[in-house]
Amino acid sequence: MRMDEDRDKEVVKRRKELSVDEDVEELREIFSVLRSEVPGLLKGLIEPLKEIMDLTYNPERARERAKAIASFYKELVDQGIPEDLALKLTKEHFINPMSVLKSVMKGEED
Repeated sequence: MRMDEDRDKEVVKRRKELSVDEDVEELREIFSVLRSEVPGLLKGLIEPLKEIMDLTYNPERARERAKAIASFYKELVDQGIPEDLALKLTKEHFINPMSVLKSVMKGEED
């Protein structure tokens, strides 16, 4: 009877070791994927954020953006679009860079 118990304990111990080995291998695979994928993901996030920050805090870019927004609105009104609709379309067409940053930081989708 004692031999059966020892054998059972050994089987359980071996299964645990195999399970740990499988877990370690799975973690290695996960980290390998992370090492290869995360840098590209970060670059994909950082570049647009840099552009948004530049757009928001660079005075020349802010002037250019303001002119583009005003021109868009004026063109809509000049073409006979009612002012309230032109304003709504302008707001929808030109995204506020800070609202985009806030959404990204909160993890919200547009």
